[in-house]
Amino acid sequence: MTFHINRVSTINRLAIMCGAPILIAVSLFTGVASGEEHRFSDKYSMEVDPAAKQKLGEQTFNEVMMFFHAAEKAIETKDLEALMELYSENYSDGEHDKKSARQIWEKIFATFDIMATRHNMKLEKMSPDKNMVVFQCSGLLLGVPDLKKGPITIDNWTKQDHVLVKEAGKWKLIGTYGPERKRLWFDKPMHPLF
Repeated sequence: MTFHINRVSTINRLAIMCGAPILIAVSLFTGVASGEEHRFSDKYSMEVDPAAKQKLGEQTFNEVMMFFHAAEKAIETKDLEALMELYSENYSDGEHDKKSARQIWEKIFATFDIMATRHNMKLEKMSPDKNMVVFQCSGLLLGVPDLKKGPITIDNWTKQDHVLVKEAGKWKLIGTYGPERKRLWFDKPMHPLF
């Protein structure tokens, strides 16, 4: 598996902040699972600042990118168990923990038939042993609740810090931090996973 690295340009940031990806979402999801190998939605994208690979080193960078690709696959295939396996038992996002994150994903999976994500990420921090990384991310979680009506934005986020830790040799999400704001259905502000 290869990973593409692109510079996060001003245009990309403005597009996310101004909602232009919603227009792109009109033509969302031409890619579907085929056979045994899952093929990501054509609208799934992950733009990563090229400095991340240099700072983390190729092995750690590839492991972290595999974490995000595993999350996307779990979302697109609605595999709740695989998705929750990516959360640390110590996960925290404000008042949310792993149990409440699971409840949110259950509701999202029950409501939306097709989903995909778009990310613009920049490595913010890492521990000296590279077993903890913080990526600042802006992006969208898109979904189709009704094939006749088309896609909507389930969630969007700007400059959220995603904190990953390596536990027993596997990368896990331990927390997501950033400015709080109300989101679809949630009684407490939360950005689920991405």
